[in-house]
Amino acid sequence: MADEVERKDALDEEESEGDDKVEIVMFKSDTCAFCPRAEEVLRDTVEGFAPGVFKLRFIDVKKEPEAAEAYGVFALPTIMIGGMAVTGIPEPEMIMKMVLGAKVAMKRGESS
Repeated sequence: MADEVERKDALDEEESEGDDKVEIVMFKSDTCAFCPRAEEVLRDTVEGFAPGVFKLRFIDVKKEPEAAEAYGVFALPTIMIGGMAVTGIPEPEMIMKMVLGAKVAMKRGESS
């Protein structure tokens, strides 16, 4: 499974405070038929970036239902980037737009 693959490129799955990484959270479960493909699209889209650009988290809603509830997630797979969410198998272009939007929002927050 893709979660078990160690990646040292654009993905940073370690939690770190106070950094400027774009946080991407994917909600999934083992019984979700579309989750493996959505995860593959997500990983393929972000892996071409420079190291340390993203903080990538995968949340299994069966193991952490309170996390899905806290984020207001009702359907799987759901990918959240910078307060925006997409449900289903996203197009790479959609992920890129969400990432760019999150980066712009982060920059605006820095300049305020």
